[in-house]
Amino acid sequence: GKYRLQNAGAGGSDVEGRILDLSLNGVLLEYTGGAPLQGGTRHGLILEFEGQPPFQADSLLVWANDKHLGIEFYDMDPQNFAALTSLIDALDRANRFPAHA
Repeated sequence: GKYRLQNAGAGGSDVEGRILDLSLNGVLLEYTGGAPLQGGTRHGLILEFEGQPPFQADSLLVWANDKHLGIEFYDMDPQNFAALTSLIDALDRANRFPAHA
């Protein structure tokens, strides 16, 4: 899947890339932006997976290095938590039983 971390880059630009790992607590993101990002900052996060509706959440950038971003979800309401749970379940099923061409 792909992500967009809002207002995290230089001059308040969005940062985009690939999602590497996803759990109910947070997400590991690929980072190719070059400029270091500051941990401890809050951002809107949009996760997009093929065949699934986009998932939006408030997030905390916990740590960052030149290749990865560690994100935790925060202030998630029950509706968003349920949507995240369904998304993870759907991805688990898709990875367990890959579609054959």
